[in-house]
Amino acid sequence: MGEETRMTEIPKPGYDAREEQPFMKKWSRKSTVWFLSAAIILCAGGTYAYFAWNGKNAPQAAAEERTVPIERGNLRSTISGTGQLEAERVKMIVPPKTGMIKTINLSRNQPVQEGDLLLELADPDLEGRLDSAYLTLEDLQVQLNDLHKQAAALQTRAPISGYLTLNTSVMEGASVSASTRIATIADLETLTLTIPFLQEEASQLQAGDEVQLDIDGFMIPKIGKVETVTEGTRADQRGNRLTDVIVRIANDGTLDAGLTARGSVNLGGVTVESRDAGTLQYNQVVPVIADVSGTIEQMVIKEDTFVKAGDLISVIRNNDLPNQIKQKENQITSQERTIADLQDQLEKLKIYAPFDGIFSTDFASDPNTINSYTAGTTVENNVQFGAVASGEYFQLPIEVDELDITKIEAGMKAEVTIDAIENRVFEAEVSQVSTVGTVTNGVTFFDVILKIKSTPELRYGMTATADIIVQDKRDILLAPIEAVSRQGREQIALVKHADGTTERRPITVGASNSTHVEIIEGLQEGDQVVIRQGGTRTQLSEEEINQMRQQYQQRGGAPGGNFRGGGPGGPVVVFPGGPAGGGMPR
Repeated sequence: MGEETRMTEIPKPGYDAREEQPFMKKWSRKSTVWFLSAAIILCAGGTYAYFAWNGKNAPQAAAEERTVPIERGNLRSTISGTGQLEAERVKMIVPPKTGMIKTINLSRNQPVQEGDLLLELADPDLEGRLDSAYLTLEDLQVQLNDLHKQAAALQTRAPISGYLTLNTSVMEGASVSASTRIATIADLETLTLTIPFLQEEASQLQAGDEVQLDIDGFMIPKIGKVETVTEGTRADQRGNRLTDVIVRIANDGTLDAGLTARGSVNLGGVTVESRDAGTLQYNQVVPVIADVSGTIEQMVIKEDTFVKAGDLISVIRNNDLPNQIKQKENQITSQERTIADLQDQLEKLKIYAPFDGIFSTDFASDPNTINSYTAGTTVENNVQFGAVASGEYFQLPIEVDELDITKIEAGMKAEVTIDAIENRVFEAEVSQVSTVGTVTNGVTFFDVILKIKSTPELRYGMTATADIIVQDKRDILLAPIEAVSRQGREQIALVKHADGTTERRPITVGASNSTHVEIIEGLQEGDQVVIRQGGTRTQLSEEEINQMRQQYQQRGGAPGGNFRGGGPGGPVVVFPGGPAGGGMPR
């Protein structure tokens, strides 16, 4: 794991590629230990040479000086890591308990949608108890509805308009039952009359035909209409076959039940009369029933009279009814809870797809397990059928060491390459950054999770390398990092003019990597900056420096200072961060 710098090449006059090569192209931890051991031995065995090198009598290496122009370019740095592709979300499908399979909707590689029923176990005992609980609840609701009807019946009201006749045995203070008749109401608006006609005459009549009625006691006939022609026939004393015809008469206020009347009709210009008279009857007589037990508290209507539908007739008192209603409501609530509990237990026997994706048996310890189970077979609760894996995104977990983890945060973009897929770069994004590290061989690593959109080429378990883009600046002014030094609190670049004179110029720098630094202020494109180099000094990459510092400190090195290895004529390694030079190469 380390930071990798990618940068657009900038042509430089007199540029020697070997001078900017890192001291070690690939600095492994094993190489670090070897290098440090050698450096320490050289320091211990060559103390005199070391001081002589730094003292007055040491032979001075000739300093090399060259100039390079300030040019525009791109600055890009990444942190890399390798891991295996995983499903963003995976849910193993296992039976909730040991039992018989009722429903199974699983196959080896099956697309699923969130909420699809995948597996259901049967439990006959629970199912029977639930059915019984539903029947009990239905009965309780019927009983409650009846109690509410009784509560409404405490006020006795006229069901229809008409003439009300009170029951003489019902009075205030009297006890009544639900079947007690309080009164009867006759519908006076319409009367009916049943009269017989000869069968052949009646067969010619239809509903709505007018019938002239001669009513006893009335000089002027009334007009009625045929309501029904009955189907049956009967014989009179002379052997004639007769059919009854029911006639409906609108009451003009002069008629009443019990009056006798005959009827006649016009059939084809011939008037035919009924063979006998009939008696006027009320079209509708409705009893007024108490529908609740209790005591008559008040008789609102105290004599026979005409009433309208909805008129209050009496008030009945029943002190137990409110308590009965409350008790029944509590029983229903309790029963509903019982049903909900049973339903919940049965629901736990069902397994639904937790999200959209693919159900695959490849996640099971034995992919062929699913072939052994169908509806009706018994399954143990530890059987793995397979798993549902989300299909929209993959995730790639990589490890980042503690020296780089602070540079990474969620949302950063990354580029992913797959070992098995050549010439393809997949876009990714950092979705999670662990805050707890794991120590391996004395080095702390942190997990970083990247999110990659699924494509047909990607497969679970593929080896992938991610380059997390820490910085990516385009078309900016760049200077070699060796051209920048520190003077007090200022950063300085030595600018060489065309006449050969030099100027120490304060500058402001921005992003940087192991070879170049962004110039924000103080230099212009084309300015020539001076680079002075000792013949033997080697500038390591930031990753190599960090690795060496870490391992050197773990072995007792002085923290925070610059470490220099090698004797006269040997390489000098500078760790940025020490007091001398403020972390910049000198």
